[in-house]
Amino acid sequence: MNFPLSRSAALVAGALSACALTPSALAQDTAPTHQAAQSYDLPAAPLADTLSRISLHSGRTISANAELVAGRQAAPVRGALSAEAAARQALAGTGLELVVTPAGVLSVRLQPSAGAVTSLEPVMVTASSIIAPSEGTGSYTVPESNSATRMRLSLRETPQSVTVITRQQMEDQGIVTVAGALEQAPGVVVSRSNSEGYAFYSRGFQLQNFQFDGLPSLSSDGGNVRDNYSISSSVIYDRVEILKGATGLVNGAGYPSGVINLIRKRPTREFQGSVTAGAGSWDQYRGELDLGGSLAENGRIRGRMIAAVDDSASFIDYTKTREDVLYGIVEADITARTTATLGIEYQKNKNDASSNIHLPAFYSDGRQASFSRSTNPADKWTWRNHETTRYFADVTHTFDNDWQLKLAAGHRNYSSSELIAGMGGSFIDAKTHSISHSLGQASLFDTDSRENSVDVQASGMYSLLGRRHDLVFGYNAARTHSTSRRDDGLSDTIVKDAFNWNNNSFKPTVYKRLLDHDIEVSQKILYGATVLHPTDRFALILGGRLTDYRWEQNSVFSSGFRGNYGTEVKNKFIPYAGVTFDVDAHHTVYASYTDVFKPQAFNFDASNRQLDPMTGKSVEVGAKGEYLDGRLNASVALFQLKQDNVAELDPSGAMTPTGGTAYIAVPGVTTKGIELEVSGELLPGWQLHAGYTYSRSRDRAGERVSTTQPEQLFKLATTYRLPGDWHRLTVGGNMHWQGGTYFSQSVNGANRRFTQDSYGVFGLMAAYDFNKDLRVTVNLNNVLDKTYYSGIGNYNSVYYGAPRNVLAQLRYKF
Repeated sequence: MNFPLSRSAALVAGALSACALTPSALAQDTAPTHQAAQSYDLPAAPLADTLSRISLHSGRTISANAELVAGRQAAPVRGALSAEAAARQALAGTGLELVVTPAGVLSVRLQPSAGAVTSLEPVMVTASSIIAPSEGTGSYTVPESNSATRMRLSLRETPQSVTVITRQQMEDQGIVTVAGALEQAPGVVVSRSNSEGYAFYSRGFQLQNFQFDGLPSLSSDGGNVRDNYSISSSVIYDRVEILKGATGLVNGAGYPSGVINLIRKRPTREFQGSVTAGAGSWDQYRGELDLGGSLAENGRIRGRMIAAVDDSASFIDYTKTREDVLYGIVEADITARTTATLGIEYQKNKNDASSNIHLPAFYSDGRQASFSRSTNPADKWTWRNHETTRYFADVTHTFDNDWQLKLAAGHRNYSSSELIAGMGGSFIDAKTHSISHSLGQASLFDTDSRENSVDVQASGMYSLLGRRHDLVFGYNAARTHSTSRRDDGLSDTIVKDAFNWNNNSFKPTVYKRLLDHDIEVSQKILYGATVLHPTDRFALILGGRLTDYRWEQNSVFSSGFRGNYGTEVKNKFIPYAGVTFDVDAHHTVYASYTDVFKPQAFNFDASNRQLDPMTGKSVEVGAKGEYLDGRLNASVALFQLKQDNVAELDPSGAMTPTGGTAYIAVPGVTTKGIELEVSGELLPGWQLHAGYTYSRSRDRAGERVSTTQPEQLFKLATTYRLPGDWHRLTVGGNMHWQGGTYFSQSVNGANRRFTQDSYGVFGLMAAYDFNKDLRVTVNLNNVLDKTYYSGIGNYNSVYYGAPRNVLAQLRYKF
């Protein structure tokens, strides 16, 4: 007898594997260490989900065939129970029973009275590298993450701060972009630089390291290469994970701020589909189609396809945007222990009336300027278009001893083309209100970038001094080659009135080449880490990475000047150490240490000298709590970063001889702070994600650095499903509050400061379920219509945050 597969069955394939590296999976003599009773309070739920939680909570391996588990509902599990007793309680009334193998493995099979199923062999779900998705859980938290150490650890076991924006939070809060997800991440600042560009910050410094399913992406950076525009839509991602603090293990060269790990949606075993239609302020219209399921009768080949389109104007005059997204992924169980994945994602963005820098900040007499929020500094005939295609593949094999080998590879093609012109970013004449126009020109930029990356990783357990310990090691290599060129054409030299112009300066018809850039960057990393378990309550994490890094830029200018810049670092070792101690069944204290190392090949001073690498040390201590069987997570962290050669914009406003932005290296920068975060289910039906961050950065003289980033930040997102007769209705909202920021600029020889005071922005949401398949969600953003800046300081310009706006979406699942 065969049973249909379900999405819950797909979840068990990822979630149950968390315990496959436990001692009980490898040796019978270690099984007693996992027999202690645990406290459970699990409601009735899909059987796959309940078994996943029991497996993760107890550390016991569970063997089950996905077809048997699919479509069955688990009974509630409550009380102080062993894993065996909890599993038996969950299986009550399902027609399935639990047996214990001689090795201590819990195995689920059909009860004899229900008839034999000889065609279905139990599947030992071992150390899969795929963590159970957040999609379909309804939760604002996840049970585990590998973003910090490359090992599957619960958030409580991870000795660093990890923030996760789940699929449920994205859908509830109307999030359709990666930037939108990061705007709700506690401790993360999203700074708008122009009409399409964003910069992300954590602990006072920029987040520039991205990963895709844990595979690092290597940006070429510098040289007018627009890599940061290649990541926009969030529709294809299951969740966004942010590791905050120095990344001692997961990136070869990186800022002390952290890393952003984008986790893609995976195929489902059971057929599932959804279609979404949305409409919002400023003529926004969007649609999504999401299909997934088995491509073979036995479920061993699974696929998923997502298509989305978003067409919108903006609160900024003349601006229009269209975004097209396509995503496809196929997953196949080649053998019972080997799984392969192949996928592609495609994104195309077309933007009209695009700005490069935004609104000028000062009058020529030093007064702070103020515009209407709808003012566009760009000419209406400007544009910025970019296109990204990513190919990805991986093969994972689990050996008989539960060791796992994974090979992952990725390839990215990125191209962009843009025509930029408008207000020049200088000062507004205090008397006439005139301002320069793009140095009297319009600029055409064309960029092409190709990235290849590969990662091979082995992970498993080993015995030492009578205990079982975890180990992961591997090799990562990446190379990115980018070319860009700039052509300039003559346009108007002045905008006569910055506050009242028609955004229609003279459009050039002839352009001349100004410069060409050719950039190549590569890195090779050997990494490894082990989790030692001297006792059941104490864990010591030791590891590091050995990095080779090379960056080279060749530039040719129309003047005939040729520039060759580069940097190379070989055999740079970055250590990592962490320790955790379980105070009780719900609380863990931890500490971690790693070095900071970031080459700054693309940062030059006013004399065109390359800045030395940023170096330093990072320490974090804290405590974490896990409640309600992992449905609620909380943490508090104290951190300190000590760094040298921190790049800051030259306060004089100087440019490099080649026309680039000039930086200065700030020595002896110390950042200290505290972070508090809570995420998950507080009460039945009440989801919450909230966090407060205080981060203070000072140089040796005690002067504040990173002044465009707030020292204090508070974020909250929450929903509550009403009980009883109102259970179809969910209400909620979000809040963003941040402290004051500023930047300084030399205005006609006098140093002036542009200041933004602390501010708060609030949002509301409501969702109504017409039935189990049809839901409408309405999000009202900036409810109080607060006027504020969402970015300051980019080329001494400022960017207003969006006024009050609304987005309504209707989603039908089938």
